[in-house]
Amino acid sequence: MLQRKKWDIDFLGALPTNDEIYEILGRHKTVFVNSQNYLQYFIKVINETPISFPRNQTLFTCYSTELEKYGFEENFHEGEFTRVNELVEFLMDSLILFKPSKKVLSNHEEVYNATEIRLIPKLESYRADQRFKSIPIFSKSVHKMTQEEFVDSLMLGKYVGTAEGISIEPDDTPSIVLWREDKTYIAYGLFDHHEYAHGGFSFTSNVGVREIPFSHWMNKVYLEGNDDEMLLFIDLDSYSEIERKLEDITPIANILREPLLPEGTYYSRIDDEESLEKDEKDAANITNEEDTYDKEEEFMEHFIHTTREMGLQYYEKDLYNFHTAMKSSALTILAGMSGTGKSRLVQAYGKALGLDPSQLVFVAVRPSWADDADLLGYVDTKNMLYRPSDTSLVDALFHAQQERNNKMFIICFDEMNLSRVEHYFSQFLSVLEMEPNRRMLRLYSDRIAQQIHNSAQYGPEINIGPNVVFVGTVNLDESTYHFSDKVLDRANVITLDVQSYDMLKIRNTRDTKEKTRKQPYTFEQYNKFKALESPVSLMDNELDMLWKLHLVMQKENKNLGIGPRVVKQIDNYLKNLPPSNKFLTRKEAFDIQVVQRILTKLRGPEGLLKGLIGKINNDRVEGSLYELFERYEDVSDFTRTKSAIIQKAKELKVNGFTV
Repeated sequence: MLQRKKWDIDFLGALPTNDEIYEILGRHKTVFVNSQNYLQYFIKVINETPISFPRNQTLFTCYSTELEKYGFEENFHEGEFTRVNELVEFLMDSLILFKPSKKVLSNHEEVYNATEIRLIPKLESYRADQRFKSIPIFSKSVHKMTQEEFVDSLMLGKYVGTAEGISIEPDDTPSIVLWREDKTYIAYGLFDHHEYAHGGFSFTSNVGVREIPFSHWMNKVYLEGNDDEMLLFIDLDSYSEIERKLEDITPIANILREPLLPEGTYYSRIDDEESLEKDEKDAANITNEEDTYDKEEEFMEHFIHTTREMGLQYYEKDLYNFHTAMKSSALTILAGMSGTGKSRLVQAYGKALGLDPSQLVFVAVRPSWADDADLLGYVDTKNMLYRPSDTSLVDALFHAQQERNNKMFIICFDEMNLSRVEHYFSQFLSVLEMEPNRRMLRLYSDRIAQQIHNSAQYGPEINIGPNVVFVGTVNLDESTYHFSDKVLDRANVITLDVQSYDMLKIRNTRDTKEKTRKQPYTFEQYNKFKALESPVSLMDNELDMLWKLHLVMQKENKNLGIGPRVVKQIDNYLKNLPPSNKFLTRKEAFDIQVVQRILTKLRGPEGLLKGLIGKINNDRVEGSLYELFERYEDVSDFTRTKSAIIQKAKELKVNGFTV
């Protein structure tokens, strides 16, 4: 008579290699056709198992019929080699959630099986040598309590409810538990003991309960993705990192608090007035320190210092232009010849802000990209999974969405015109013009969200908040595409000038006594650099000049001109010019905006543009544009604008067209 046992615990597994099977069982096949002509395969457990579970039991048997619900169809007419390879290929990109079971045969042989199979896509960061640990999840929707009640129960050792899929044995206490509300997670620890009874778990901490936001690690977890999810898996390195973070935090106490705390904010119960006074003084010191960091002038000094340290030799005027464009534009594009350090400048900006690699993401554009699926990913309708692209952009945007009130993110599209921007970037071009709370990037339809197995990790849409800044680098040569007006209408296109090569010998001649920033700039601090939104406030002579320029361009070609959007963007740029800076005046900034916002769209054949651009005569150009700028010297001397017009006049003369 068979004896059976099933553990009500979730294990995480992967398909082992043939070598691993041979080392454990002395056989070579991970997948094989059994005596009933069905495919059978082994699963290797990759998470820490309960203390009482047999230590040497790492392999579990499973059958292909368990995979039919995920779309796997076994072709019995094919040979064994083909059938085996089809199953291996089907499972190659997935990890496997399962519940272990055991049956004892009549000859006392024990056979371990995997039941209740569920597939989860492998993360790009997955390594075959990784081991994982489970963390229970508690939530308002499942456990019918508020976060305040949950924390109070943790503090007082009260029962907080069940967490299906995790061991309840006394020796298997999880040191970390999670609270989930909406899609935000908070980690609590460090727990040493637990009890389990009719009310579920109660936890005890010998060092005091602590809490930290969990969002930083959400891109490293495996979870099934249901709304009633009570368990996730995370790699042991990340688990240890969370434990260390919790160790560094002062224990919280049993008080009423806001339900979801921003990162870096912690509370403690005040038992006496002396402690309260001390905490108020500490808070005042923190506030003063934050006020110091909020000074934009200090940041710019740090940014310029960082560029010098990295060997970049740009003029301060151009660095102020870049910074102003970054904080006032939906998209900033750095143009110029190859080798001038455009990508390095973005790195320097991120370094000055103190961004870590997860906050400064470089997307290497490929010539083969044809639509946004190449950039974002696609829905695998066979397996009903969302497959993000290998650019890591989607993961970064979801991370930014979780940290929208705390952290800054910079997304840099490197060599973004190697492919047609209007094709792969089309959805972004529409989204970035919307208000921040309406900037929703669509990954797939809401109608199929319930059918996508990893929809908890990759929801149908992403809100691109104001904490995300987009920048691109481009080379303008025969291997690249030019931008359409749709792109140029939304971008500040900056061509950087490099300083004299004599500067290459000088690493940094500035005063190096500048303070080293110990903490990164938060989104709140960076946001204070920005001017408040307000109606257009350009000066009368500036508006008059832009209107006359629009009329002149329209007279030559009805497809040319300056739309209201561009006027508003120029106004926003000037409002965001760092006050009292000595490197970039308002008149110079206006000149720069004419080049970056208007003249970039002035391109075409000589027949259409000759009257507008004119022809070169000595050091000036005889044309309606050049003459207009000379009449408005009270607005700016238009040094860069005139230089750009001269360059375009040369292109018309030599090539018969300008780009």
